[in-house]
Amino acid sequence: MKLQIKKSFSGREIPKNTQFTYDKTSSKRPAWIHVKNLPKNVMFLSTRANGKIHHYRVYLSTTIPLFLPTNYTKEEMEKFYDKFAQIYDDELESRNSKATKFLFDKVKLPRNAKILDLGAGSGISSVPLVKMGYENITLLDFSEGMLAKAKRKEELKNCRFIKQDITKLKLKEKYDLIFSIFSFASSSYFDDKEMSKLWKNVITLLKPKGYLLLMGNDFEPPKNIIKKIKSGKYEIIPGYKAQWYLGKKNN
Repeated sequence: MKLQIKKSFSGREIPKNTQFTYDKTSSKRPAWIHVKNLPKNVMFLSTRANGKIHHYRVYLSTTIPLFLPTNYTKEEMEKFYDKFAQIYDDELESRNSKATKFLFDKVKLPRNAKILDLGAGSGISSVPLVKMGYENITLLDFSEGMLAKAKRKEELKNCRFIKQDITKLKLKEKYDLIFSIFSFASSSYFDDKEMSKLWKNVITLLKPKGYLLLMGNDFEPPKNIIKKIKSGKYEIIPGYKAQWYLGKKNN
């Protein structure tokens, strides 16, 4: 694949000392592009791959020059996260750990409660639970790269790991609590049609009176399938308040 980075959407030319690496497993275009020596706050790139122009943007963090196609596919998103796993903890560990501790202060569970971490990534949100003494944690994510990194963490050696797309949940287990840190943070993950089915699948995995905890959610599950106990906003980093949600299954 022949790739050329032309310029940023701001109109500024890319500096000559720019260095970039990119996904070479795709034939049409890279699923991700990592660029060094860009000017600060460049969020968009125009590229030419195999003779065709493709537009990319920074995804999730403006401090990491890791770009995803603006009209990405789910397959490209998965490859993006496989790459993101290499630098994920450095960027998000303190934020996600803080979010987990905040959420779990809202509930009281026995230490042997069955817990499911949806969209677990590299496991940084489950590590605090192990340190709290929870013994039965399952981590689910669609990225092989993320789960591979989670499995290497000593704190998570006794956890269970499942590679699966959240939108296609097929689990036999039932859980006392399901939580997710920022997996429902953007409509770019799921469309409206997917959300309706997704909530039903998630709630089905809860035991009677089981809890659902969300941080950074743009969506809330329908009240007819789970009772909302409380929600609000939490300043997880200075200047940024994330939405959070606590619900309990009716039966």
